[in-house]
Amino acid sequence: MRFLSELHRTEKVIWTAHRGASFEDAENTLSGFRRAVEAGADMIEFDIRMSRDGVPVILHDRTVDRTSNMTGEPEKHTFAELKKGEFTFFSRNKRLTEPLHPGEGMPSFEEVLAEFGEKVCMNMQIYASRDGLAEICRLYLKYKMTDKGYMTIADRGDADFVRQYSPDIEICLTPGWGERADPEKLKLCADYGCRFVQPVAETVTPETFQLCRDLGLRANVFFADTGDEVRRMTAMGARSFLTNRIGDMKALDF
Repeated sequence: MRFLSELHRTEKVIWTAHRGASFEDAENTLSGFRRAVEAGADMIEFDIRMSRDGVPVILHDRTVDRTSNMTGEPEKHTFAELKKGEFTFFSRNKRLTEPLHPGEGMPSFEEVLAEFGEKVCMNMQIYASRDGLAEICRLYLKYKMTDKGYMTIADRGDADFVRQYSPDIEICLTPGWGERADPEKLKLCADYGCRFVQPVAETVTPETFQLCRDLGLRANVFFADTGDEVRRMTAMGARSFLTNRIGDMKALDF
């Protein structure tokens, strides 16, 4: 695997598998992450929430309804209950009638770190209370994720909390959706010590990528799922993308 320090400085295109191989497989699952790694992803992106008993778990939505055979917020279920559920009901942008991988429950953050921490870098989107955030930080350091993963955080107070917990934890600040390519917001991220930023594809311009280079930022664009989208943005200067179709994108030559 290539470490964040190498991904930050390389001129090669780098690919982040958004929620794992989220189109080809089941999003935010161990199976989906395995498929993304096999496809050659430089990073896997995933979302962290909390179970009722304080275990950091992998889920994007506020509830488990779309992707599983359960209902409600993960915070209302114990991790043991979430592990017994079926969490591969969503693939290829649609709800399936049967789970893609029967018997696969919700993964914990620690399971992801244990299996993939030495295989691929990680972009960790955080949705957790301060108590949950402290546990996430503890696990990040336990598995020695410095230079192997960063926490993507929208709230400045949460980012400050992480910095106080440990200055060794890498942070990617994400301002408002339409503001992430704004020059002042990019400068704020650089001043905060971020090495990676995540501008939205619809808002980037050639000036976005030039400013990021000037500021020492790696712009990891959200997102690109077709060759035309990638070619349009590489012509502007983009060299990093999140994608839902990691297999298709890695098969192309950019």
